[in-house]
Amino acid sequence: MKVIIACLNSKFVHSSLAPWCLFSGVKAYSKEHDTKVMECTINSNIIDFAESILSENPEILSFSCYIWNIEKTLEVCKYLKSKSDVTIILGGPEVSYRAKNVLENYRFVDFVLSGEGEETYPQLLDILSQKGDLSTVSGLSYRKTGEIISNSEKVYTGTPVSPYSDEYFNNLNGKITYIETSRGCPYRCAFCLSGNTSPLRFFDLEKVKEDIIKVSNSGTQTVKFIDRTFNANAKRANEIIKFIIDNRGIKIPENVCFHFEIAGDILKEETFEILEKAPKGLFQLEIGMQSFNDETLNAINRKTDTKKLIENIKRLISFQNMHIHIDLIAGLTGEDLKSFERSFDIGYSLGANMLQMGFLKLLYGADMRKYPEKYPCKYTENPPYEVTETPWLSSEEIIKLKKCEDALERLYNSGRFLFTLDYLIGSKIFTPFQLFCKFGNEIDGNKMNLSDYAVHIYHFFKDYADEEILRETILCDLLSCSSALQIPEIFKVNDPLYKKLKKQFANIKGEHNKIAILYKTNRVFVVNQNSEKDFFGRFSGKYYSLDEFKNTGN
Repeated sequence: MKVIIACLNSKFVHSSLAPWCLFSGVKAYSKEHDTKVMECTINSNIIDFAESILSENPEILSFSCYIWNIEKTLEVCKYLKSKSDVTIILGGPEVSYRAKNVLENYRFVDFVLSGEGEETYPQLLDILSQKGDLSTVSGLSYRKTGEIISNSEKVYTGTPVSPYSDEYFNNLNGKITYIETSRGCPYRCAFCLSGNTSPLRFFDLEKVKEDIIKVSNSGTQTVKFIDRTFNANAKRANEIIKFIIDNRGIKIPENVCFHFEIAGDILKEETFEILEKAPKGLFQLEIGMQSFNDETLNAINRKTDTKKLIENIKRLISFQNMHIHIDLIAGLTGEDLKSFERSFDIGYSLGANMLQMGFLKLLYGADMRKYPEKYPCKYTENPPYEVTETPWLSSEEIIKLKKCEDALERLYNSGRFLFTLDYLIGSKIFTPFQLFCKFGNEIDGNKMNLSDYAVHIYHFFKDYADEEILRETILCDLLSCSSALQIPEIFKVNDPLYKKLKKQFANIKGEHNKIAILYKTNRVFVVNQNSEKDFFGRFSGKYYSLDEFKNTGN
């Protein structure tokens, strides 16, 4: 049979591992099908993608479904079914936990396959081609004489077939690539699916090492481990990290960065010792804190030693050799605005390279959706099923948090206004949460370019701060984060000394320097815009004493 396995990714830079897992499964367990993977993005022209699928004349079409692509996926499937008699199979977390609902509401979907598909998907293809017994396929949901039948899922052990075929690498084209070394999770967080699927199991370590070498030589610059808790087994995690370090520049290109999602409070001393010696830029760590409210964490089954977590994150950040990304979730059980403010301020104070502020999503299959009496809240009917109100957070407060998130992304996570934030927060004019909420409400989601945004910051905060220091810190930020930006006139001062200093610093070989005279602190700030950017995406800068410079000419 002619088979298309498809997936709609959220962005062009993303690749998808799931369809290639199925593709390799077909190659390993069934030789008789002409199988092809086709990927696109949710922002592309969906009808054009559907027509490109039709041009392949498939008999079977399969889609991997997630909250970010389910609506567009159903749109494509409905269109294709209206144009052909193709058999449509859906799988993935967004349909696996509501297979009956999908088959009842979307008649153009023929089958839903839940659970791991490397073995069951090729089995289903064989049965469809031979008109065999559908009841033998684990995790399959289908219609039979007006009734929807759902077969029980199989619990797997061992290492699945590798997705890294020649076809996979030919289609990658330098995009972010993904690797998994385990499935399942040791935790049972009420908002998550990872601990619900199957017992935590680890893949063959030697096979994992082989795959790390393959993906790191694929032309990608970022390899993301999709293990839900990479350091669940500390000894194994240490061996993988050490393997990457030992092979960097030998079997692993030096420009490749590896991203892990870890539990910060269970880090072991040996892991710290290994990470501290890692080359700068080799690793990114994502640490899900969710909240610093112990009662909330207990309510959602999130076992976390918050005191140890804070201590460990600070220690990781002190190494200054890794990008550290930490997460908070708004809308969790028992967390009101005051509690979230406390969690936010603690998270911000740690100084991570990114503080992601997410909003609770009520996923199909998660306990928070299954047990509304235990986890009461309102959420959007359509994906991504995001919380809109809880007994602890009003809808107005959630809107306030949305505006806070927008300001956080543009002021801090963008890396563009770090000097300005350090000044405003360091002066105790506002707490971090208050600052982002106030400015988020001022901007109210309005989009503007960097120059206009900087001017807006100046006009808003000058009534709360020293106007001249504010002007100078914003100017330093603009010079540090952009080499092409035209500095707004409001930040310029007409001073003959500026031209003299600019000329002298421009003569330094190999450097492209831009300067700012900081009158309030009697300094010169010099940015080398040919320098390597830091973890915040900023050029390095140096301060010189203005008096010393005038006296010595240095």
